[in-house]
Amino acid sequence: MVVGWLGLRRRRESAPTNIAATISQRRLNFANGGKGKSKPKVLQSLSLTHGMAHNPSQLLPSELIDRCIGSKIWVIMKGDKELVGTLKGFDVYVNMVLEDVTEYEITAEGRRITKLDQILLNGNNIAILVPGGSPDPE
Repeated sequence: MVVGWLGLRRRRESAPTNIAATISQRRLNFANGGKGKSKPKVLQSLSLTHGMAHNPSQLLPSELIDRCIGSKIWVIMKGDKELVGTLKGFDVYVNMVLEDVTEYEITAEGRRITKLDQILLNGNNIAILVPGGSPDPE
């Protein structure tokens, strides 16, 4: 985790510091949105990138998924399943709730299509997300 790594970095000061106090102060500053002391350089660069939301290639992945809420999304799962549906929500683990879902499954007999009203996807099984996309029709 980046924050933990930054918390253990040593400062360039001549006076000895209390490492535990420094770590807890940095965590507190991070939790408060960086108020107080200046942010570490890595977090400063992330903040600069966050401000450039006009270019989709410069969005953080969670911001891109957040922009897809309420729109169609194509989810390619690990294994032989693909789903197309309307994204209703997600969490930090990328577990997703989709509505009006069409599930495409590749079987030995061919492609099986299943319609579902709603589904909760485990984020561990998601391989690729395609906003606004859909699989090629046969």
